[in-house]
Amino acid sequence: MARITITFNGNEALRLSAGELARELALPLAMAGEPDSDLQLVVTPEHLELQDARDPRQGPVYADFSRLDFRPYCANLSRRQPLARAIGKKTKSVVDATAGYGQDALLLALMGFRVTAIERSPVIAALARDGLQRFIKHTGMNLSERLQLMTGDARALLAAIAPRPDAIFLDPMFPPKRRKSAGVKKEMRLLRELVGDDADAPELLDISRATARDRVVVKRPDDAPPLAPNPSMSLAGKLVRYDVYLTNPRRPG
Repeated sequence: MARITITFNGNEALRLSAGELARELALPLAMAGEPDSDLQLVVTPEHLELQDARDPRQGPVYADFSRLDFRPYCANLSRRQPLARAIGKKTKSVVDATAGYGQDALLLALMGFRVTAIERSPVIAALARDGLQRFIKHTGMNLSERLQLMTGDARALLAAIAPRPDAIFLDPMFPPKRRKSAGVKKEMRLLRELVGDDADAPELLDISRATARDRVVVKRPDDAPPLAPNPSMSLAGKLVRYDVYLTNPRRPG
């Protein structure tokens, strides 16, 4: 397990924020540059960022949605794209049970779905929450009715969500390639280090299929086998596909 500390880069107000975050995540508070940590979650004047103390050449990781095109009627928000079609035109509520940095959850919320996003790594959840707060501040959007972020193990939390969601979206860690690529994004490298390889993804899929009112959608690499045999349908994107497991086959759309 990576050793993680909380630190800050700035004034007294940031030190107080870092101390509050350290208490919330039950992680030690350290001064910037102090040794004995692998990763540092740093409170800066601009954002919350994750730094790899073992390799200072790597830049920081933080949730940034400012470069994404979320204008009304843009391609990202089209209900004709594979993700939206996989979620279903009659779906109203979605649980993103593997939220990561929160990009898919935000995208689904901006499409008009009511989204509950669950992330089991408290560190990644903190980064996602910070990115969402900055996005809301920057755009002035009110997403309180459409997007909720929870921290915890989705396998346990799904049973407590009421009413049951129409759809559950899963984006487990993609299977590692046989040959490691130097081009793996640092965001995904650190995410994998913090949450592992999602070896429990088949179990989460089983729980999701027992919970979702209508369907479970699983995001997979286009060359990877399904997470479970015989999906009801599959929709292909550019580099990924969405396998759909209907839990209520009598409900079309």
